[in-house]
Amino acid sequence: MICNICHTGCLDCHYTPSRERGVHAFSRTPPALSCGGGGRSTFVCHAGTMERRRGDSYLGKEFSEPPGLPEDVHVRLKMECVACHQTGPGGMGHIERRGTCQDCHIEAEEAIAASYHKNVSCAACHVKILGGYQMTSWGSGLIASRPNPFKKYALYYGPMEPPILVKDQAGRWIPMKVWPNSAGNFKTPVTPRPGIIFRWPDGETHDAYALLGTHSIPKGNNLYLAWLQLDQVGHPLGKSRTCADCHGRTAQVARASWEYYDSQGAEPFEGTHRIVGDEKGLRVTDLRLTSELELMHGGKTDDFAAWLHLGDIWKTPGDFSIPKSDPTKYRELDRGIKASLTRLAVIDRRIKAREARGEKVKKLRRRWKEAKAAAAHDPKTAGPLIEEVFTMNGGDGAPVSNQERAAHGSGKEH
Repeated sequence: MICNICHTGCLDCHYTPSRERGVHAFSRTPPALSCGGGGRSTFVCHAGTMERRRGDSYLGKEFSEPPGLPEDVHVRLKMECVACHQTGPGGMGHIERRGTCQDCHIEAEEAIAASYHKNVSCAACHVKILGGYQMTSWGSGLIASRPNPFKKYALYYGPMEPPILVKDQAGRWIPMKVWPNSAGNFKTPVTPRPGIIFRWPDGETHDAYALLGTHSIPKGNNLYLAWLQLDQVGHPLGKSRTCADCHGRTAQVARASWEYYDSQGAEPFEGTHRIVGDEKGLRVTDLRLTSELELMHGGKTDDFAAWLHLGDIWKTPGDFSIPKSDPTKYRELDRGIKASLTRLAVIDRRIKAREARGEKVKKLRRRWKEAKAAAAHDPKTAGPLIEEVFTMNGGDGAPVSNQERAAHGSGKEH
């Protein structure tokens, strides 16, 4: 069975026993639960990489780490992972890493492609909170009951909110989880490198890191290699962030809180830190304890909490700020979007009533979808579309509001 930790077979994805269906039950479409390892372990399937490391849980709730984080909106729609991550050119078992939104949300994709935010990924706006471990420290400890200089102390679990937006290799804004890492027992000095380094420069993935070099701690474990980890995230997708959330200021600020509960080093303790991205660079700051730290027998903070001694090293230069904008205009835009969506909701109820009567309104429904996508993603084109839908529906709906006129009446980008 130990081989099964890394090497999967058909049953890992398609064997789905339950109390209702019995023990000899199989599913043609693998359920999302099987992609997460079925709750068996953090070492199989995607539970470790998603819920624990990246913290972008799809299932959320009791499957997230920490438990209770929101589930992805597609879970509520009973959609499985393979609905978006489809079979690749390798055939059965080769599931595409990248999901696609345009198969279902073509109107939104088209609106985004024509908008000021054409270089912003869907997840950049629709992922608002992450979990998993918020810090990692490698140091001396026990692995399989034997001493090891590189025991991984990663159980700093907690939420980070919101993700930090970073430009990928192609200049597209994507959401990232950012957290500090250190590893002791290094003998060879490493020089820091400014900025972030993408692990796959050609874009196979968008994960990156910032190499902060080696640092020393008095009476510590030789040199400590330090880096910031930046992993792209894609879940949990949900209701979008507001315009002001990004454009209210140029600096990005995320807050992380965590609880340490490894089996070695110390009894459980808690802490917080902030992640800041602005025109000066990317940095983790204000790392502090919020509860008492009680060492276990033989525990040393040099091993499991080197961050307590390394000081203000968690930073790299570069421009990680959001492009400057007029906050007043964005507040007006936000109000206009809400007013447009409210008006479209009224029209939607009228269309549904006509659909219930058996009227043929497919063209009207399609234009309504386009108008809704434009209202939320490309407001400058929304006004004419909403008026067209209003007219196609026989003028049955809601009149245009002053907020809508302010948002897209001029046809200018904000």
